[in-house]
Amino acid sequence: MITHLSMEQLLAVRDGDRSEPVLAEAHRHLADCAACQAELNRLHQRTARLRALATMTPGRDQFPAVKARLHWEQSHTRQRRLATLGLSIAACFLIAVVGRHLMAPPTLDAEQQLETAMSNSQLLEKRLRDWKPDSRVLDGATAEVVMQLEDKIAALDAELARAGSASEAERLEKEVALWQQRVGLMNALVEVHVTKASNVDL
Repeated sequence: MITHLSMEQLLAVRDGDRSEPVLAEAHRHLADCAACQAELNRLHQRTARLRALATMTPGRDQFPAVKARLHWEQSHTRQRRLATLGLSIAACFLIAVVGRHLMAPPTLDAEQQLETAMSNSQLLEKRLRDWKPDSRVLDGATAEVVMQLEDKIAALDAELARAGSASEAERLEKEVALWQQRVGLMNALVEVHVTKASNVDL
């Protein structure tokens, strides 16, 4: 019976680690094993796609302006406050709806689900870039919602960067869940920008 390399050994081979005899043996095994070569190639592809992903970085330097804007808006009418609150609720509702949809019984295997989620995330990022959100003026409450969503996306990106130390099945399951959560958050972020732009006829 052929014994293939574990995920830990594949990661060590990927990083060129030969510090232990068993790792040197892993390099020799890889040279003769097509299955392990294919798995290492998939690992390289996932790593490259993750590195190519545009990391969402929260605009911390905007917080003082957001705070000042929120203070100013406290003097506005109750109708204006309810409108901005409704936008926040709509974003949270969208996350809940998307999350419930993602929890439905999967019709694709884990690899296909992962590829689909990664592709959807990239499409949403392109859509967001096309809207040029940095060139649009947001009110204080909307900007705060955007910052919260970007914080959550940045936290997911950090978790994705750390993924890979578990077994193959566990790693795939975790990556699928994280990417699907990222799609839900990106969906909400796009909807916040698009809805706000539509409301002010941008």
